[in-house]
Amino acid sequence: MKLSFRRILLPFFLVLLGVQPAFAFKLLPISRTFTPIGSGATQSYQVVNDSNERLAVQVSIVQRQMDLAGKEDYKPADEDFLVYPPQILLEPQKTQTVRVTWLGDPQPTKELAYRIIAEQLPIDLEKPQANQTKPVGTVKVLLRYLGSLYIRPANVQPDVVLEGAELQKGTNSANELAISFNNRGTARAALKNLKLHLTGQGKTIDLQPEQLKEINNAVILAGNKRRFVMPWPNNLPVGAVTAKFESE
Repeated sequence: MKLSFRRILLPFFLVLLGVQPAFAFKLLPISRTFTPIGSGATQSYQVVNDSNERLAVQVSIVQRQMDLAGKEDYKPADEDFLVYPPQILLEPQKTQTVRVTWLGDPQPTKELAYRIIAEQLPIDLEKPQANQTKPVGTVKVLLRYLGSLYIRPANVQPDVVLEGAELQKGTNSANELAISFNNRGTARAALKNLKLHLTGQGKTIDLQPEQLKEINNAVILAGNKRRFVMPWPNNLPVGAVTAKFESE
């Protein structure tokens, strides 16, 4: 009930405060793959201002790391890239091209993962009205785009193996299935159209992609492991289990 109550009140308070929504620009494309050398080491993005106001936007790149649960951590990557221009004052209904050049290792041994970040800067670009006599409270909801950027050398490939499946206890002692994958390869893998074949106590069941929403299409970076937890499948005896998988 508390969550619903807060959802109802939040828009009301935002109206009172005079919110100016800032969901007004786009970063295109949202994903790009670079080569470490050659023409593919420099590529362009478009920052599009769809609003009727001027926007200040900053573009930066961070190194992307991912833990077993898929939570991402970022580190500055300023020395690996040249971003030009890094900051933009974008007029209404205009588009600015941003060029990104890889300056890092020209011969990496595996695909490298980064995030390109385009975020609106909290700068008030509007002139105050001359006849304004009362203070006005304004809240700006700023937009932040997080895109995928990969440095992919030649001859890299993913190599995903299913390392294990096991029973674990979740909230209120509910039975859960934990599935562990290991990408031993040198390129990222996406578990597209994933299918699982589970066997427990001599009984085998097959899980289709629509039954694996927690896992299907998940990304495993090169040299990384991922662990997924889902409710224990119906019709599978509770206990020790073995698993096989199929993915495109």
